[in-house]
Amino acid sequence: MARIKSKNFRRWNYGLIISALLIVILAASFQTLRQAWFRVTNNFFYPYINFPTQIKYAAADGSIRLYSKQELTAKINKLQAENRIFASKVARVGELTIENEKLRSLLDLPQRSDYTYISAEIILRDPLRWKEGFIVSRGSADGIIDGTPVLCFNPAYPEQVILAGIVKNVARHSAQVVTVLNPRFRISGYLEKAKTHGIINGDASQTVRLDEINISFLSTRKKFTPAEQCFTSGFEHQIPAGFLIGSLIGMDSKNQIFSNKLYLSAKIAPTAQLDNLQFVVLAIAQNRRAL
Repeated sequence: MARIKSKNFRRWNYGLIISALLIVILAASFQTLRQAWFRVTNNFFYPYINFPTQIKYAAADGSIRLYSKQELTAKINKLQAENRIFASKVARVGELTIENEKLRSLLDLPQRSDYTYISAEIILRDPLRWKEGFIVSRGSADGIIDGTPVLCFNPAYPEQVILAGIVKNVARHSAQVVTVLNPRFRISGYLEKAKTHGIINGDASQTVRLDEINISFLSTRKKFTPAEQCFTSGFEHQIPAGFLIGSLIGMDSKNQIFSNKLYLSAKIAPTAQLDNLQFVVLAIAQNRRAL
């Protein structure tokens, strides 16, 4: 009796071991069998699966052959015209997206109790002096006067309010703006690291260079650092201190022996991106007094 039970026990053990081995073999070969089955079935059924597609293409080819060359040319021209319309719509959507981002950036100005901000669109530029001035869509009816600061934004300086120019002439519904690159733009500037003031476009004898701002009457006793920032000083009644004008490029060289100047001059790179400027902000002082 004991021998019979021992034999049955061994059979069960052998059966379990064989089953476990089969499970391991099947698990190991499952992925291979699956890939093989996929290839066999797809190769076999592909002609039947692809048959409707072939019928569709054949019907399309047949319908094309029914048209004459003139009709096909007309249809191609029509499709090309529709593609141009869609391309122009896509481009317009991109422009509107950019304008929307710029308008949103105008809402991030720090609030001041003594100034009111209004946005304006640039409606006209002089092609010959593209960066030196423009006309905006705000005028005396909106409270604009001569000397009103014109502000803009640069993505490279997200936390800075940038001075683009000042208003010089005002009509009822528009105003002429001279930018920081215009020789008529003349205000005081403050170099932050050197802790000294100067006059932008204050020296008529200073050499004018493309896309650079002249600043003069700088102290000879100060040490200047390239790339240090220049801000508005607040000396002008309409223009508060702290608006970013640009960064110092370098000092103008001069002959120390023969020069009788008691001050230094320098060049500043404007921070305002005047090439593609479309919208600006005008800061209107509560106590208005034209420059």
